[in-house]
Amino acid sequence: MSSQFEVIEFQFDPDDFTLTMEDEFQIARLNAELDKATDPDQLREGAKKLLQLAVGRQAVIRSLVRRLSDLEMGGTRTLRSE
Repeated sequence: MSSQFEVIEFQFDPDDFTLTMEDEFQIARLNAELDKATDPDQLREGAKKLLQLAVGRQAVIRSLVRRLSDLEMGGTRTLRSE
């Protein structure tokens, strides 16, 4: 089964990205929660929260990159098959 997906590429400088105070707080809170975990169910729930956070942020990033690409037309858009 082959599915198609769109790849949008932009050049970014890694120095443009820094953690916000909110990011640092979230990291500290989740680290503390995982450190306190004593059973596998707690660790599983922590892993699920991290997964939801990562996937949610990735969806926002994809949407913003798509918008930026549409506005600036500076990105390279390619339709690919798996």
